[in-house]
Amino acid sequence: MSKLNSITLSNLRKFGSEVTIELSPGATILLAPNGTGKTTVFEAIEFGLTGKIARLRDDLAHIIRDDQAAATVSLSFSELTATSRVTAAGEVSRDGDLSSVFPNVSANDIPFLLRLTHLLDQRENGWIVNAEEKEAGTQLAKLPIGRDGSKARANLAAVRRSLTEQKARAEEVLIGHETDLSEWTRLLQERDIAAAGAVGALRPLDRIADALSDAANQTQSLSQIPPGLLTGPASQEGLTIAHSALTEILQGKVERTRAHISSLALVNDLVESFVAAQEQLEKLNEDLAAASQTLDKHANTRADGNAALQEHQASIHSAQQELTSIGQQLERLIGETTAKQEIAHRNDALTSAIAALREAEENSRVLREQHERNQRVRNQHAQIDAQLHGINQTEQRLEASRLMLADWQATEQQISEVVQQITDLGVLIDKQSIDRDAERSSYETCKAAEATARSFYEMLSSSADAIRQAVASIAQHLPADQDQCPLCLEPHGATKLQSRVAQALEAINPSLTAAEQRLRAAVEALTASEVAVEKAQQALDFSRMELGALESSRQDLGRRVAQFRTDPILASDSLPLARESLRQQLDSIAPAKKRLTDQRAALDALPSPEAFEQTEGAFNSAQQMLDLARVQQSEASTRLDQAVAALAALTSGEPLARTLEQLTAEKAQLEQQISDLNGKVETVQSALDTQQHQLVESLTAVKEIEEEIRRVQTLLLQIRASWQEQDLTGDPLAEAAQAREATLRATLTLLEGYVSALEGIGVEISAWAKLNDSQLAQRLIDAQRLDRSEEAFEAYLNDSINAARSSFLQLSLISDAMDLLDGSLKKEIENVQKHVGKVVPRWQALLKRVVRESRFHEASLKFFNSYNKDRAGVSVPLGNKAVPVPDIASEAQLTDLQLTFLLSMAMSHQWSPWKALLLDDPTQHHDLVHASAVFDLLRDYIVDHGFQVVIATHDALQARYFMRKLQNDGIEAKIWTLVPTEDGVTAQAGSWKQRIQ
Repeated sequence: MSKLNSITLSNLRKFGSEVTIELSPGATILLAPNGTGKTTVFEAIEFGLTGKIARLRDDLAHIIRDDQAAATVSLSFSELTATSRVTAAGEVSRDGDLSSVFPNVSANDIPFLLRLTHLLDQRENGWIVNAEEKEAGTQLAKLPIGRDGSKARANLAAVRRSLTEQKARAEEVLIGHETDLSEWTRLLQERDIAAAGAVGALRPLDRIADALSDAANQTQSLSQIPPGLLTGPASQEGLTIAHSALTEILQGKVERTRAHISSLALVNDLVESFVAAQEQLEKLNEDLAAASQTLDKHANTRADGNAALQEHQASIHSAQQELTSIGQQLERLIGETTAKQEIAHRNDALTSAIAALREAEENSRVLREQHERNQRVRNQHAQIDAQLHGINQTEQRLEASRLMLADWQATEQQISEVVQQITDLGVLIDKQSIDRDAERSSYETCKAAEATARSFYEMLSSSADAIRQAVASIAQHLPADQDQCPLCLEPHGATKLQSRVAQALEAINPSLTAAEQRLRAAVEALTASEVAVEKAQQALDFSRMELGALESSRQDLGRRVAQFRTDPILASDSLPLARESLRQQLDSIAPAKKRLTDQRAALDALPSPEAFEQTEGAFNSAQQMLDLARVQQSEASTRLDQAVAALAALTSGEPLARTLEQLTAEKAQLEQQISDLNGKVETVQSALDTQQHQLVESLTAVKEIEEEIRRVQTLLLQIRASWQEQDLTGDPLAEAAQAREATLRATLTLLEGYVSALEGIGVEISAWAKLNDSQLAQRLIDAQRLDRSEEAFEAYLNDSINAARSSFLQLSLISDAMDLLDGSLKKEIENVQKHVGKVVPRWQALLKRVVRESRFHEASLKFFNSYNKDRAGVSVPLGNKAVPVPDIASEAQLTDLQLTFLLSMAMSHQWSPWKALLLDDPTQHHDLVHASAVFDLLRDYIVDHGFQVVIATHDALQARYFMRKLQNDGIEAKIWTLVPTEDGVTAQAGSWKQRIQ
């Protein structure tokens, strides 16, 4: 089984160079405040495993620390080391073969699979429980169990589309060949039919055109034929159009004439209906006049009844007002009697409440005195016990001070030793200062000698250059045959003069070489002196540094002695005085203890807790009864005041003039009067209802007669309109209808004769058309067959159809096979999705251990396929329906759901031999109690299933708690603290101690 042994980060975000974190095979805890770099560690692991970081997509240069050229991550497994490096230009290089850690897994799938079974990062939108259906389905589809089937089905869609396109093209080719054959057969048939129809003698087209023109003129239809068809040279097409148009025109006229003749058969009925309608209209007008007279009579009678009814109702209203006034006076008399009775009752209740209050006050006083005496005795005992306890604590502090005396004495000895070392070091520093000053003086001397030698060398070099330049110029321009020196004018001869000039040029160099050697020696001496000065200064600085350290140590020791001197117990300037003060304090402890013991013995006996609580309870009950009695007395007094106020309100107005008996008798008289008036109102109302019924019936009769009159008037209008539609004027008469029918029958006979003549002309025009169609069909046949015979071309078309049909059938078989394969893959993928769904029971079991709210214990995972795309979603029950988890879960619940899902997937789908859980602060939203449930679950996964856990947290309390839990179970664990420094974040290992078995 693979294990990750260590992680080395270099210049990654805030991390410094070569920061190594050793990991435990059990659990490793990363402790750091937020913003220090916990997430960077998990991003580094992802970068080392995949060469990518999902959060940064393609731009990885952002993870490089400021002012650094590259960042590197190295992961050391048990059997290999993987290294990933990114430069500031974004170039990524990787080293190490991870095929043994991720066998048979595509590199592009590893980031998704890690987040399913290994890695819990803080990017909630990438979690399965918070992801969209499409993204979640894509992640689950990358599991090895269904990856090949999903890929095959995804690729199969493209293959099926290509096959469908090829099959459609083949079918188009087949249909095209079959269409060509059908067209060929149609042309042959049309040619044969046209040839058979063009048999016999035909009139010339001009004579046929004259016959059509004569028929059009006689029937007054020439203007309706398109112009130009019957004038000029006649053609078969023009005659066909003209014949069709004239035939259609004449047939339309024949049909319209026949329709007019048929409609004239109904004219007699129109005449009879017109006469009957006029007679009915006269009778209805008479009935309307009689009904209107009856309606006016009923309306007058009802108006008289309404006036009587209003008079009776006004009398009833006046009597009811008087009755209301008498009722109010009766209520006032009854209310005064009741209020007086209520006052007497409230007086009795107040007297009883005052007696109960006095009894409760006496009982409360007795119990208060008893309870206060118990409290006083207990407080006295508690005060003496507290003083004894304080003396015991003082004695313990004095014992601790006795140990401080020994530390004080040791510290005084250390101060003496440090003072001696300071004295010795001061002597050494004085000697080193003298040596340093001597070296500085020697350095200044060497520096002056070097400056002198350099100045002389530069002067000599400048002069030599000027002389050399002058001599060289003379030597260059000296004629070869000149024998006299140009400076001293002495004749040397040409050969000797050239020799002397050459010697002058060479004589300059020896002096310059000597000056250069002196300068070099001065520079070397200066350098050696400078080194000596530096060494002397370094020795002096080191001694002074040691002196500073000793002085600091002496000051620390002095402060410690000052703490001893200012200690509240010792409080002395010297060690002997402190010893004496401590002895005196210890001697005073015993007398104080004895005095307090005697005082406690002289006190009254301490009541037992049961007796004290019983007395206290009785006192509290008596106090409550006293409060209740006071409340009841107050309420009784308030109710009495309210009753008195109510009586005063009732008697505040003017006194009543009549007695109760008078008011009662007057009330009965008014009620009888109202009853009599109501009887009269009912009688009048009954008569009005009868009159209303008669009025409604009369009004209905009038409306019905008016409606019937309107109907008869409308019928007369319709009859006149129907008469006018027959091209007849005036009112309907039988004589006018008979004359119109005779005219129409004569016109019909003429039109039918010309229609018969046009049928013969149409046969002749059709024969001419058949002849033209036969010739046209033969030309089209010849254009298609080209150089083939008709039989050979037909055989060619049949062969093409057979070849296209064979290709189409073959593609159909392949397409059916692809459909069958797609169905099989779909069933297999559904089986895979069911297998992935089997993780739900384990997931729900883990949720019951971590999440408190029972609704989330029934979380479900839905993994399905829609439109050939994998989909997945997580939901929980809410009422009678299931809702997505992000809609109702808190941050902590959402984290628990993702964590437990990751744990269950890690057990159910182990696609890598490296069993690890990389958890980035999974308990950041949890308190310690809630986090302990998560820690228990992780401990079980380490012990029972052999997982390696790397967990980060910002909570030191949770980190120590998890560490102790692991130690108590004997699990090897490490804790690392991320610490920011000037050179970047570093990792410091914490202490770990395995429990002794």
